[in-house]
Amino acid sequence: MIKKDNTHSINDRKSPGIRPAFNRFQRIDMLVRSFVPMLFSIFMILFLSIPFDIPGRNELLPAIIVSSVYFWSIYRPKSMPAIGVFFLGLLIDLLNFTPPGIVILILLIVYGIGVTQRFRLVKYNFLVIWLIFTFAATGVFVLQWILISAFSLKIVPYYSFLFEIIFAIGIYPLLSVLFTWAHQTIANPAKV
Repeated sequence: MIKKDNTHSINDRKSPGIRPAFNRFQRIDMLVRSFVPMLFSIFMILFLSIPFDIPGRNELLPAIIVSSVYFWSIYRPKSMPAIGVFFLGLLIDLLNFTPPGIVILILLIVYGIGVTQRFRLVKYNFLVIWLIFTFAATGVFVLQWILISAFSLKIVPYYSFLFEIIFAIGIYPLLSVLFTWAHQTIANPAKV
């Protein structure tokens, strides 16, 4: 139904782009919320690099970080930028004495898969996203095994890489629940 008189008030119209100004604490809160994915990843790298007697610690670290990079590159790539992914890989390389650049490469490959396919992936249900992650994780960990074997000039036993694949595929659903909760609450800068 069309109104014949133009008695609309200013409040009836929606004005895109006009928002109240944020104060200093709200801006800091937004900044911290946007860094939650990176801070979680850095914390996990530092925690799992400490030489505790945790079984499978060396295989668990890449699985958690690859899962984190994959999830956040799909759902909030601004909170997990490519330069941040590069520094996560560099931190893992430095703390775990892996051949330089291999972890950086696999994390950037996973990031590239997530960012370039994010508009397609968000349309799918969790099982399809998990299946695609399964293929991506298997591919990057096989590539990691090939590159480490090439750097060491011998074929390295594949058992630890097989455990990395199994851990990554198995831990992704658990981390996905945690990351989805964080994505909707503490890591959401729009919740300020």
